[in-house]
Amino acid sequence: MGTALVSALSCARAAALSVLADSDAAAYARERLDRLDATAHLDSRDRALALRLVLGVTSAVGVLDDALNAQLDQPKKVAPRVRWALRVAAFEILYLDTPTEVAVSQGVELVRSVARRAAGLANAVLRRVAEGREAFLAAEDADVEHREVVACARRSGLPVWLVRELRASLGPRADGLLASALKPAPLALHLNPRVEGAADAVSGAADVLPGCRIGVEGASIGRDDVLARADAVVSDRHAQLIATAATRPGTCLEIGAGRGTKSFVMCSQAVRAGYRRAHVALDLSERRCRANADRLARAGFVGIDTVHGDGCDLDAVFGDADDHRRFDTVFVDAPCSGTGTMRRHAEIAWRLTTEDVRHALPALQLALLRQAASRVGEGGELLYATCSVLSSENKAVVEAFLNTAEGSAFRLVPVSDAAIFQLAGFAGAAGCLQTNEDADGCFQSAPSSGSFDGHFCARLVRVR
Repeated sequence: MGTALVSALSCARAAALSVLADSDAAAYARERLDRLDATAHLDSRDRALALRLVLGVTSAVGVLDDALNAQLDQPKKVAPRVRWALRVAAFEILYLDTPTEVAVSQGVELVRSVARRAAGLANAVLRRVAEGREAFLAAEDADVEHREVVACARRSGLPVWLVRELRASLGPRADGLLASALKPAPLALHLNPRVEGAADAVSGAADVLPGCRIGVEGASIGRDDVLARADAVVSDRHAQLIATAATRPGTCLEIGAGRGTKSFVMCSQAVRAGYRRAHVALDLSERRCRANADRLARAGFVGIDTVHGDGCDLDAVFGDADDHRRFDTVFVDAPCSGTGTMRRHAEIAWRLTTEDVRHALPALQLALLRQAASRVGEGGELLYATCSVLSSENKAVVEAFLNTAEGSAFRLVPVSDAAIFQLAGFAGAAGCLQTNEDADGCFQSAPSSGSFDGHFCARLVRVR
């Protein structure tokens, strides 16, 4: 293909560069894309490419820099905006089906748009990246003893250390996660049972889990203000299963409620099950608590209190150090690495450290569980959930908890045996949980091509 045919810079690539280079470094890529004006003029096809580039470049940024730095004489002297432009082009060369001439030519024009004098450098560097693509992805430059894992990390766009952690935690199931790491994740919704006709306003198919809609097209989600009216929420199917398992009659304390996606699902399922409940949704962020309360009010749910405070100090939250308030159900949706949701949250892989996943997060998670245990009433249930696939944050935390004084009062029971799954209409969903349960009944899903996210849940019953 001749250069003249592809020399005009595409709107989608220009928009992607603007989103990547001009945004707050702490922002999530999806938030950047949604709030910037750069994509307002794009049609659906161009906007989809811009989104793909933004998420892909963010997901694989460390690998892209390795590929580029190997072809640059002075990597540290490359201006930030030029580097972002080179990353966009390198992502297309390494991971997309874009013809090489198109990816290189567009990359050159992208660099020219921010630094005209760097166009020649871009042309030389990107052509060398393209020529060395197969050797780079095969990690032919790595030591033989590490070549296989380095090659796997490069193909998946992830840090080498994280690939090792994923394999150690998931075993053979890590292969599916790694193969799908740079692919879009499927979308699912949960419908508000109080809204007649909510299912007619969105695409997709009804799932075996009541209220869950799968096979959802992204373009349909915003149609008719379905989300703005709280007729539905976007929620991963596995997250919906866990929230459903935590839905019981009586009183419930939800720790780590965030903006309230699981709060919404639990309230919805309680309506379908005919449960009477009183629900306290706790989060450390006052802003997230307000967002949760606002959406629950729009949805028409009642009996929900949103409280902001530290889940590691529930005495301070409730002001009852001498007379603990207890609940029939305590659901800990713990802060975690998010490694089960990396396809949706592109920044995760390159922000995490080994200290986070081996020490800092597990210590926090255990502290939350120990505090939560003191608030479970006699015969009550304690559920612990993360959106991580790492055993250090999941089964290891549960085992550590069971070995504490607080944990000695509990025993593990299968998540799929939760009472709600005994009800007509809900029994089929139990099978979805059972396919991902271990011998102790703990649920652990893992992403793969076409499948939903990685989530963990342990269900514990107070026995004394």
